[in-house]
Amino acid sequence: MILRSPSLTLTDPLRVTLGSLQILHRGQGRSHHVNAAAPGAAPGYHLIFPTHAPVRFCQSGLTGEARPGAYVLLRADRFYDLRAATDLAQWAAVLPARALRDRLAGAEAHVGGRFRPNPQMSALVSRTLSATAQVFRSAAPPPRPEALAAEIVALTALMIGAEEDCDDNLSRTGRSRTRQRIMDHIETHLSDPALDPGGVASAVGVSRSYLYALFAEGNETVAGFIRNRRLQAAYEILVADARGGVAISEVAYRTGFRSVSHFSRSFSRHFQATPRDIRAGLAPLDR
Repeated sequence: MILRSPSLTLTDPLRVTLGSLQILHRGQGRSHHVNAAAPGAAPGYHLIFPTHAPVRFCQSGLTGEARPGAYVLLRADRFYDLRAATDLAQWAAVLPARALRDRLAGAEAHVGGRFRPNPQMSALVSRTLSATAQVFRSAAPPPRPEALAAEIVALTALMIGAEEDCDDNLSRTGRSRTRQRIMDHIETHLSDPALDPGGVASAVGVSRSYLYALFAEGNETVAGFIRNRRLQAAYEILVADARGGVAISEVAYRTGFRSVSHFSRSFSRHFQATPRDIRAGLAPLDR
């Protein structure tokens, strides 16, 4: 197992790395930009906010346009093409796939700008990214870069989850609202060890088969999402707890695990690092 210290690094004046998250400003003054991921690149996402002019994008047959004030989510491990008539200037965040998927059910469904961004949330996240990059471009790094990265990913997941369905079909709109109620219920009851698909379906007022179908749209299972969301919540507690103020057992119980040993095994398998390693400031090479 290879571990690395999640320190902030500056590779050029327009790039800031916070642990597993990167924030960059790129493309200014260019009318054409192509990104080709290296073979075997780790799964991830690029969240792109045009700053001056509309940007056309194309990836895996998905095409569209992102305007200033909005954004597009693209796969980081696949080729994509960006074009602008005048200016490609953009803020972008490189998001670890696992971190976003553990926060957002059906993340893949949002790739390629299929839904309409919420303008208020879009403005909040874009300003957060640019302000974070400006603050830490030349100053000392934050005390816990991974903790800050986790908060930015969480805010990004909230923004994407607030997207409006472009299809005016009432049944699709209803599905979107039902999915949000499910996410809210899971988040609220994450610490309850009895939380399971049956309980979620009953609380939200849908059948189990309908619940399973909603998650299947994102190639996920309900139980798998709940487990991964619990592990991500535990990770976020640990990276913010450098001094060990919260016992490992307490972290396990707060996130809905009945057994500390089961929590430790599941956590180590998911993150390729133990809970103690994460709290000590060591993170897996790839998340």
